[in-house]
Amino acid sequence: MDNDTLFNCCTHYAAPDWSQFDWLEIGGCVSFEEDGETFTEGGFMASEAEFFTVYGHLREGGCEAITDIPTLDLADAVGEHLATLSGLPLHHCC
Repeated sequence: MDNDTLFNCCTHYAAPDWSQFDWLEIGGCVSFEEDGETFTEGGFMASEAEFFTVYGHLREGGCEAITDIPTLDLADAVGEHLATLSGLPLHHCC
């Protein structure tokens, strides 16, 4: 897998500082437009999601998007690969 797939939400498609995270998680997302701008909202079940995001759960709270993936099967594979790279556990949210 290339960095465009693994880190497409990260600056310069580079791996984040893994030490800032406790774990990785996969969540379902949808995009919507409002006032001419496109927004993404997470927290959707797989059956409602348009795409999936692998997040790093920040130690101080909240999440940071690492990569967006079009299907749940591919998100699972990418999430497992990132878990191996980072040494962090992977949680599935949807």
